[in-house]
Amino acid sequence: MLKAVDWRLRPPFKSFKESYLYNEDLRPTAPVAALEFDMDKMIKEMDGAGIEVGVVPMRVGNDNNDIAELKKLYPGRFAGLAHIDPWDGKKALEDIDLYVGEGKADGIIMEPGQFFLRGSMPADDKMLWPIYEKCQAEGILVSLTFGGLFCDKLENYNPIYIDRVAKMFPDMTLVLSHGGWPYVTEICHVAYQRPNVYLDIDYYGFTTNPGYQGYVIAANNVLQDRILFGSCYPGFALERAVGEYQKNGLSEEALPKVLYHNAAKLLKLEK
Repeated sequence: MLKAVDWRLRPPFKSFKESYLYNEDLRPTAPVAALEFDMDKMIKEMDGAGIEVGVVPMRVGNDNNDIAELKKLYPGRFAGLAHIDPWDGKKALEDIDLYVGEGKADGIIMEPGQFFLRGSMPADDKMLWPIYEKCQAEGILVSLTFGGLFCDKLENYNPIYIDRVAKMFPDMTLVLSHGGWPYVTEICHVAYQRPNVYLDIDYYGFTTNPGYQGYVIAANNVLQDRILFGSCYPGFALERAVGEYQKNGLSEEALPKVLYHNAAKLLKLEK
């Protein structure tokens, strides 16, 4: 069995159980562990699918403190991305120190283009610059939800915003959850140009999505070291998510990198 790091896994734990994700948005494709809010079953599901580490991206409404507790209860099984709200101004910078600086989280995540915040913005909005500057200076990994659904307006997913950010902050590691979909070719171009950009293609690497082939071509060739696997759990069972990547056309050389090694290097689990 191939091992994997799941870059987008939201477990049935603490504040997640009260979230939109586990209530109004819980899909018929969700696994039993998610439907029953059962962490022990979810850990068994991870084991059965070869998921060694799940990366937990927090969202507005989640409690960032849950990350530290989750990691303490299940040592070695989870990494966490603290949600940072750019609208919070000074508090946003303080939260980076509180959660990442003190080792409670492994990086940060923001969702500037989505409608969950009090107001959406493009990824290169000047409100985000102090956060980017701090993360670049301190070597903090930044993940953006960039692509997919829940956008306030489609132009917020224009890849040119990421190109500007990556060029302006070349020493900041930037991981894009949802991989910039539906702008597949364009975001692959940005990542090819900017070596600090990684694409977590998660659900958009499934064979059910138009455009997945572009990610596969990139992963088999020029972006073999910078495309990551994610399940979008609890939307889909982990076994199904891994199975989609095993059948979507990834080469024998690229598949273990996409499933595990690329993310493991970002999390410093291996060199």
